[in-house]
Amino acid sequence: MHKNKKIFKYLLILFLLFSSLLLLNGCLFSTFSKGSVEGYIHEETVIDTRPLEGALVSITGSSNTALTDTDGYFRIDEVTIGTRTLTIAKENYITYKLLSVVINEGEITLINNGSPFVVRAVDDKFLFDGGTLYYDSAEYTNALTTFQQLVNDFPDSQYADDAQYYIGYINEKKLGYYIQALLEYQKLINHYPESSYADDAQLGIGNCYYITYDYSHAIEAYQKLIDDYPESSLLALAQYSIAQSYRKLANYEQAILEFNKIIENYSESDYAAPAQYYIGYSYYEAKDYSQAILEFQKTVDNYPDSTWPGESNRLVAPCAQYYIGYCYGQKLEQWNDAILNFQIIIDYYPNSTWSSGSEIPPDAQYQIGWSYEQLELWCEAIEAYQLVIDNYPGTSWSNWAEGRLNEIGANCP
Repeated sequence: MHKNKKIFKYLLILFLLFSSLLLLNGCLFSTFSKGSVEGYIHEETVIDTRPLEGALVSITGSSNTALTDTDGYFRIDEVTIGTRTLTIAKENYITYKLLSVVINEGEITLINNGSPFVVRAVDDKFLFDGGTLYYDSAEYTNALTTFQQLVNDFPDSQYADDAQYYIGYINEKKLGYYIQALLEYQKLINHYPESSYADDAQLGIGNCYYITYDYSHAIEAYQKLIDDYPESSLLALAQYSIAQSYRKLANYEQAILEFNKIIENYSESDYAAPAQYYIGYSYYEAKDYSQAILEFQKTVDNYPDSTWPGESNRLVAPCAQYYIGYCYGQKLEQWNDAILNFQIIIDYYPNSTWSSGSEIPPDAQYQIGWSYEQLELWCEAIEAYQLVIDNYPGTSWSNWAEGRLNEIGANCP
């Protein structure tokens, strides 16, 4: 019995010693797995800066926060080591985020190299300028925060509708948050119906539906732009987008009608030539290849120098010319007509490209070779394929032409 008591006492001592070591170990290592951050916050005045009291400072990596004192000083301890984001906020002041604040083990990081970090009280112009600066610097999250603060704090500002449009545009074009963008555009229309951006917002709503494949709602949104903003400069684009939406729905008959409206109502717009092209392409998709050829030919004849919207150096005509040849050859098997029309691309559009940037002429030259093959004019086919290899080396068409030469080379003595 006495022996058992001694053993128990010995085990108890070991347990207490082990627990003490664990606690000591935790204290030692917890101290050096974290760091601190401190600094001074001042506010900008008309003539100078002064300490800002009562600003809330927080940092990622810690649940602790701090309020600046009368000297603008703050300190936050127990911050997990690493690169952190520090936020400075106070009512009626712009919220600032300091990115890439590095916290080292057991050290105190001093923000802004020890100089006071200067913040500014909110005003609408200052917020708008700040938002646009963030936007121009591609800091879109900060831009959204700043524009939203403007809208929230100054809803009647002359800049509020501009800021609201930026919020929608950033969500749509820069971040790809299409549903959120749609909601933000609708806020602009609801809250600022007289804004000069209202028609842009309505177009944005249509675009958000379109890019998310909701073509029926896209059509409604684009049509609303045409109906509600008859003086807008975006009418031709809206009409073009309606037509494209019907084409995406495979309603080619209606798409053709809508494309024709552009030619009839907006004949001087940048979308007239693309509309004529897509009339031809809609017939092509509907497998009416003879009518497609006629419509593509109208594109070439009526819009010889027209370019694609936003692409001042890329002509519409050679794209139509290619499909004339393709319809004659691959679809109607009228190979001689195909050869003649593909040759026009080689002769008159040597620098033409598709929207992807790939060149049209090597494709056309290859199709000439293929057309001769179908006519069993082997020597002419070989000559055409050799031109692909000689004139367009390194292209996929050159590789395919080499394959065809290996296949048919023996047919020409």
